[in-house]
Amino acid sequence: MAAKRLIVCCDGTWNNPEQREVTNVVKTARAVLPAARDGRPQVVFYDRGVGTGNLLDRIEGGALGEGLDANIQDAYRFLVHNWAEGDEIFLFGFSRGAYTARSTAGFIRNCGILRKRHAHLIPDAFRMYRSRAHPDAPAAAGFRRRYAAEVRIRFVGVWDTVGALGIPLRVMQDLNRRRYAFHDTSPSRIIDHACHALAIDERRSDFRPTLWRVTPGARHRVEQVWFTGVHCDVGGGYRETGLSDITLEWMLGRAAEAGLEVDRGYLAAVARPDPMGKRHRSWKGVYWAKGRYVRPIGAEARGMEKVHPSVRRRMEHDPDYRPKNLLRFLKTADDPYWRPE
Repeated sequence: MAAKRLIVCCDGTWNNPEQREVTNVVKTARAVLPAARDGRPQVVFYDRGVGTGNLLDRIEGGALGEGLDANIQDAYRFLVHNWAEGDEIFLFGFSRGAYTARSTAGFIRNCGILRKRHAHLIPDAFRMYRSRAHPDAPAAAGFRRRYAAEVRIRFVGVWDTVGALGIPLRVMQDLNRRRYAFHDTSPSRIIDHACHALAIDERRSDFRPTLWRVTPGARHRVEQVWFTGVHCDVGGGYRETGLSDITLEWMLGRAAEAGLEVDRGYLAAVARPDPMGKRHRSWKGVYWAKGRYVRPIGAEARGMEKVHPSVRRRMEHDPDYRPKNLLRFLKTADDPYWRPE
């Protein structure tokens, strides 16, 4: 059997593919060709965001974060059922779906991919992952040797991973932070390529970004790039998609460099990247009452952060677009993305 590419697409809260305004995760799932030019199958698994069911599910999933553990296990189960030696794994996610994708990568690092005859052990493997046992600890290493295959992940691409795993109430925020905190904010050493698109202009305090911390001397390639706009201007979901289409093309371009083959005709039909596209305002309502948070750019010394060239083009044509966090970064940064073309 020919080796495959397995593509896992994890959407954000309240997002599903039947909406009129879909996210970049949906567009990614639809853009992947069913087979590459050489005949290699490319199999897509799409996992809708938490809180996409009935009213109770929207409250429990969207507000309280219920369903995140199930989403991680769903993504992992797809890989267990489909992975074979030689296959390549691609993980994508937006918002809480970015959390799901990154956690799935961590799950694989800890537990490997279970051999199919041991698929019934997925809940046990997940409990071990949640126990925060180090991947190199004897228990985790022994589990992988006995039940699983140790694999590499070809590509992880995420849009605006945020710490907002609960409703904007302090008690729920603290509860969810303890329950769902990342085990390790560094990209796993089993990942070949890791890309993170981030929103310069998001001001909601509950949407603080969770950047990767890059280990010095790591073998993998990590890019964390800032783009114009708020959370959904970067990850998609608005009717106006000029800004989010920029990040879509950037992300799929990087994935293509890692081997993924996409339908360029589909992308030409649905994507209209525009550096001057509408920039939305998300800091309002209950979020406005909580006060705003200006995202620091370049504050993480090991973040490997850059600013996308489309931001420079917007600043050249819009004299009113001068985000203070961006200006602070540009004063000291040696960013090759920012140099004139």
